[in-house]
This record gives sequence, structure tokens and C-alpha cells, in this order.
Amino acid sequence: MNIPKSHYELLGVPRTADLQTLKKAFHRLSKILHPDTTILPIDEAERQFRNVCEAYELLSDPIKRENYDKSLKRQTLINDVSLKERDFEVNNAIKSVLDNGNRRPLSGGELLSLFLLGLALAISLLLGVVVAFLNGKELQVAPSWLRIRDPLVLPLSYQIRDVDSPISQNTSQSTFIDSS
Repeated sequence: MNIPKSHYELLGVPRTADLQTLKKAFHRLSKILHPDTTILPIDEAERQFRNVCEAYELLSDPIKRENYDKSLKRQTLINDVSLKERDFEVNNAIKSVLDNGNRRPLSGGELLSLFLLGLALAISLLLGVVVAFLNGKELQVAPSWLRIRDPLVLPLSYQIRDVDSPISQNTSQSTFIDSS
């Protein structure tokens, strides 16, 4: 059950409602909540009808309404301050835990999850090596970007020696082939 926070919410009107709007809301709710006309249990109907009458009585009197609005503002400020203080305390608690390096121990479920994650990683790696071996692949292969088979890709002066070609006995020959 949703309990209204203010008399305005109880009557279903905005805080800026005029006297005419308050009257309409009161009459509408009176027809619905009056103990003689409602389908609610008698005790509940009487309680809700009494609350609506009190709300209308307070809000229809300009002086009482002004005092009530001031009390609502004070209550809102108090609630805001208490929420900020609570947030500040929570942030300080989190900060102190992070600063001190104190961490709670891992639970059994977290440890099991980490173990299963490591096991899945190891099995995946092993499975990849086995599949590569069964397909006849080498375990250590030079990356394809090191092998340039098309001389049109780079200018001749910057071509990289093919990794699969035998190493030249000439020590003066560099990895780069000079076109001149």
C-alpha cells in the first residue's frame, strides 16, 4: 500500500492548487471513501475518510496551509541533509576500505567461480593446441605480416626479406633489399 507523503498527495492535487481545485478533489474523494458509499471495510473507510477531511480542512485554511507548507519545506531540507550525511558515511566507509587495502575474504562461491574460469581457460588452450596439431599446423608460426610475397606491396628499397627463404651467407646483406 502506497502511503502519501503529504496532504497534497492524499488529495491528489499539486502544491500550487487553488481553493476550487482543493474542493473538487475533496468532493471526489468523499464520494469514493465515505463509509456509507464505499466497498472498503468500514474501519479502513473511516480512517481514510478522516484523513481526507483533515487534509482538506488544513489546506483550505490559508494560515494553516502556509504553516504546513513551511513545515514541508523544513522536512524536505532535513531529509535532504540526512540523505547527504548517509551518502557521505557510505562513501567514507568505501573509501576507508579501499585506502587501507582491507578486503573481505572471497566466499566459497567466488573461489569456485575463479577455479572454474581458470579450468575453462586451460581446457580451451589445450583444446586449441590439440586441434592445431591434428590439423598439421605448426605450434610456432611466423606472422603473415612479416612475409611479403608481392613485390608491388612496398617499394623495392623497403622490401622485407622472406622469412622462409634461406639466410644469405653474405653478412653485409641486410633485412632490407636495396634496389640500387
